[in-house]
Amino acid sequence: MYSKFSLLAALIFVASLSVNTVHAFDDNAARSKSVYQVVTDRFALTNPSDSRTCDTDDMVYCGGTWKGTEEKLDYIHGMGFDTVWISPVVQNINVTNNKLGEAYHGYWTHDINELNSHFGTEADLKSLVNTAHKKGMYIMVDVVVNHVATTQAGNFTADSSYGPFNVTTRDFHSFCWVEDYTNQTQVEVCWLGDENVALADVNTEDPTIVSTYNAWIKNLVATYDFDAIRIDTVKHVRQNFWPDFVSAAGVHAVGEVLDGDPAYVAAYQNNSMSSVFNYPLYYALDSAFNSTSKTLSDVVTALNSNKQQFKDTTLLGNFISNHDNPRFESHVTDKALIKNAVATIYGVEGIPYVYYGQEQGYTGGADPANREALWLSGYEESKDMYTYFTTMNAIRSAANNASSTYNTNQATIIGQDDHNLVIRKDPVISIVTNRGSKAATSSMSITNTGFTSATELTDVISCTPYMTDSKGAFTASVKNGLPAIFLPTSQKGSLCGNVTASTTGSSSTKSAGYRDTASIALLASLMLPVVAFMAI
Repeated sequence: MYSKFSLLAALIFVASLSVNTVHAFDDNAARSKSVYQVVTDRFALTNPSDSRTCDTDDMVYCGGTWKGTEEKLDYIHGMGFDTVWISPVVQNINVTNNKLGEAYHGYWTHDINELNSHFGTEADLKSLVNTAHKKGMYIMVDVVVNHVATTQAGNFTADSSYGPFNVTTRDFHSFCWVEDYTNQTQVEVCWLGDENVALADVNTEDPTIVSTYNAWIKNLVATYDFDAIRIDTVKHVRQNFWPDFVSAAGVHAVGEVLDGDPAYVAAYQNNSMSSVFNYPLYYALDSAFNSTSKTLSDVVTALNSNKQQFKDTTLLGNFISNHDNPRFESHVTDKALIKNAVATIYGVEGIPYVYYGQEQGYTGGADPANREALWLSGYEESKDMYTYFTTMNAIRSAANNASSTYNTNQATIIGQDDHNLVIRKDPVISIVTNRGSKAATSSMSITNTGFTSATELTDVISCTPYMTDSKGAFTASVKNGLPAIFLPTSQKGSLCGNVTASTTGSSSTKSAGYRDTASIALLASLMLPVVAFMAI
């Protein structure tokens, strides 16, 4: 039997073999990924000693760069994230003294064939991707197809500065605002924005435009060796445009369809691309974990509706915060509620997406307040949520290693009441609750677990051990309103050290608590994805 030290040496050796072997991933491989989103301008400065401030209300460039992101990859990887979603990289319109600020976010496209010099050079972008690959990480790039931007609403005249889209009457839909979101024709051909910055709607029905975009995305991915793409404003382009575009990219693509109706969003996965963001679940989570007075029924409804509507729920992108919506923490302050919402996006099927700053407890509200500069936090790795995300990703890695079908297993609700859900996604069972941090300790009898009798389990959040009874059931304790996440002790990896359970449903002594295992979970999160990757 290998000693702990020989096992560690073997893992390091495997990691060394994987250097420069990371490749772009497809939909099948995407299921195992865990994604961390950054707003490039607000994530990291090139010079780490730079102490510049950044007022979100100013809505201007604050100085974040690709080089800065590269220097902070270890900070991201330290939480166990293997994929980094970066802002759009193309040149944006150069505007100042505008009521909507500057194009620091990257969504006001000017020329798709040029890079945004505010973020760095071509060499900087290639270096970011190359360094990520050497660390066993992936880069997902954001792309905008629906529009270019102008400050001339209604009077837009394209010219050569717009690159391939330089003839107004040929390359763009006639000016009209999207005013009725129930009118799909308006949604697809009219313009977004306002009189300050108008988003001129590109004529994606034109065959030349289609060919231009397909050639562009193929070249962009190949030139910079991107591993996946995130597509902005998907519902504002006709559905049958997307399959060829995604095929041309040749990598995993996830689309933004900002709508809470599962039938509406599912139509895009079913007809356009395999992965879309799980907005139906997002709205349910945002409501259910908003206070201790809400029930969790909306979450159950969303999960059931998704299964009925989507062709593959295991490819949905799960999240509770992003750059377009107010941070969850802007209206939820109870840490237990926050942790339960996070546990849900990890506990059900799908790919978890985490917005930068959640690990530092950022609380920004609606845009632009939710786009704070992360360097102002000092990138503290001792923060409670940083450790929590480390643990969540380590759990996901351990489950992935324990079961070859974990990433394709759908979650089922095996127990519920108004304030508690028991979620089974073999080999993991999660209890999530919205009772809040002031809740008294409660007990729950967990049946239909799929475990055999006398199976040793560990709640890897509290590091409490359990033993199933003759029917595979057990009685779990929920403490301080926190989630409980159970793995067979034999499959938990290094999480929680050594724990033993001597009696059914009761805990015995344990060797390490939640905070004591942070470094162990960190090691697991760094090493386990390497082993998983080698099996792809």
